[in-house]
Amino acid sequence: MNYLMVNNKMKYSLLSVVALLLMQGCANHKTDQYTLHGTVKGVPEGTIKLQRFDDSTRQSITVDSALIQQGAFTLSGRIERPEMMSIKIEPGNWSTPLFIEAGELQFQADTSGSTHYDYSAYGGDKGATLQQYSLSGSENQDAYQAFENHPKSLVAKATYQELNKKYQAESEPEDQEAIRAEMDTFGEKHKIWELHWIDSLIQQRPSLVAGAYLLHRYQLFNESMPVAELDRRIHLFQSPAKESSYSKDLQHKVAVKKALLPGKQTPDFKALKPDSSDFQLSSLRGKYVLLDFWASWCVPCRKAIPHWKEVYQTYHDKGLEIVGVTNDSRWADWHRALEQEKMPWIQVADDFPVKNNPARIATLYDIPSLPTYVLLDKAGKIITHTTSKDIVDVKLKEVFQAL
Repeated sequence: MNYLMVNNKMKYSLLSVVALLLMQGCANHKTDQYTLHGTVKGVPEGTIKLQRFDDSTRQSITVDSALIQQGAFTLSGRIERPEMMSIKIEPGNWSTPLFIEAGELQFQADTSGSTHYDYSAYGGDKGATLQQYSLSGSENQDAYQAFENHPKSLVAKATYQELNKKYQAESEPEDQEAIRAEMDTFGEKHKIWELHWIDSLIQQRPSLVAGAYLLHRYQLFNESMPVAELDRRIHLFQSPAKESSYSKDLQHKVAVKKALLPGKQTPDFKALKPDSSDFQLSSLRGKYVLLDFWASWCVPCRKAIPHWKEVYQTYHDKGLEIVGVTNDSRWADWHRALEQEKMPWIQVADDFPVKNNPARIATLYDIPSLPTYVLLDKAGKIITHTTSKDIVDVKLKEVFQAL
C-alpha cells in the first residue's frame, strides 16, 4: 500500500470521526427554539405580540410579533430558558400570561367571557384578560395552570372578589376596616395552603422554572416570610430553575434581608423634611432611633400615631428619637396629615427616583407593607425590623430597662 492510499484512508477515517462527533453533538444539543401556533376566536384579523415584563422599568417589552390571519397566527424565536410572558392581541387589547419554553407550542383562545378593565382614569389603559384559553406543549404552563385552577385557588379568587365588592360598596370607615380584617384573616389561612402547594412542586420538580416563578410571586405578596425559610427554599432549585430570573431575584432579596437582620449596620440615607431642609440618618448616632414607615392614606399607620405619642413621651428624654418616613408621593397630602396629627418627632419624605418603581428608602430597607418599624441602637445597628408595634414595645422596654 503506497503512502497516498494510507494518507487518504487516514483522512477519510478522521473525517468520519469528526462527522460522527458532530452528529452526536447535534443529537445531544437541546434546541432553544420555540414555535407558538395559535388560533383566536373573536379576532379574525389583527396583530399578536409576545411580551416580557421588565421589572427595572415596570414596562412590557415586545420580543416577538405576528399577524393574525383568519384567526390564526404563528410566533417563533429563541428562548434561553422557560419564562412567564404574556400575549397581547389587537384590536381589543386582549391579553393573558403564558409560560413559554422551547418546543412546539399550541395555543387556542376564545375572547368571549373575558374580564374587561379600564384604568384610563388613572393613566393606564383599558382592555380585557382572556379567560378561555389553553396552551399545550409547555410543562411549566401545565404546572402553573394546575395551581391557578386548583379548587382552593378558584374558591379564594371568588372570595376575594366578593369581599372586595363589599369593601367598595361600604361607606363607613369602621365597617370597611371590619371587611378588610375579614379579608386578612381569610388570606392568612389561604396562603398556608399556597405555600404548601408550592413547596410540594419544588420538592417533586426542583428544576421546573414554574416553581421558582410561583415562589417569587408568593414572596412578592408575603414579604414577611423569614429570610432563613426563603433561603432554604431557594437552595432546593436545580437547573434551569436555579438560573431563572425568578430565582436570581429571590437570591437578591435574601441578600438584602440578611443585611437588615438584628445586629447589622443600618443603611444611611438622606431625605427632605417638610420645610425641604436636608436630614441625614447618621446625624442621630448616639441616640436610639425608631424609623416609622407610614403614609397619610395608611389607616393602620394613622391609628398607631396616638400610641407612638405615648412612647415618645416616655422615652424621648431617655435617648429615643423617632423618624417618620412617609411614602406619600404628593406632599400636599403629607402636609395635611402632619397638620392633623401634630406628631412631635422628625418627619421626612421618601422619594421615587424611578417612575413606577417603589420608593427609594423603602426599597433600601425592604419595607414589606405599611406601617413597618425599624429600631436602631446608638451605633446605628438594627435591633428589630418588624410590622408589629407590640414587638417594638417589647424591645424598647428591654433597651431602656437595661440602661
